[in-house]
Amino acid sequence: MTILALTPPENAHGELAELYQQIQQAFGGVPEGLQLFGISPALLRSQWQNLAYFSQHPRLTGKFLALLRYILSEEGNCQFCIGFNEALLLNEGLNKEDLQQARQDPLRGPLAEAENRLLDYVLKAVRNPHSVGDAEVAQLRSLGWTDQDIFDAVAHGAQHQAIDILFETFRVAPYQAG
Repeated sequence: MTILALTPPENAHGELAELYQQIQQAFGGVPEGLQLFGISPALLRSQWQNLAYFSQHPRLTGKFLALLRYILSEEGNCQFCIGFNEALLLNEGLNKEDLQQARQDPLRGPLAEAENRLLDYVLKAVRNPHSVGDAEVAQLRSLGWTDQDIFDAVAHGAQHQAIDILFETFRVAPYQAG
């Protein structure tokens, strides 16, 4: 349970109630992590829009994004995000060995080669932005990735690290698969 006072959906009013209603329609409930964002309705709205954008991304697959978040969450030890993204990936047909392989060597992960290369790039960029350069971007372009794809993938990884920090700082409970 988080250390900050959350507003549960049944006590929400105004904009927060409207946002919670949208989240409930999409997820069947309002996860504690999104209730944490509800402390600041403007930030919840921004986070909800961000989730909507990436859920409909024309090129970055849900499997790619979930695997990226899973690996970053393992590194940041964010128990909610590890459980949530692991459940998504297992539901997508991956197994725990696939996840372990991707963590150890993203280039040999369970995705298509182009996605594995983008995953590897994003992980390097998020861990140490100075470790990537022009050659890696040129290689990603040669695999068919656009500059928007590359930017969006890195932005998603960087934003997810910030979420891991928030969830761990304020002690969001680990995700429990329903």
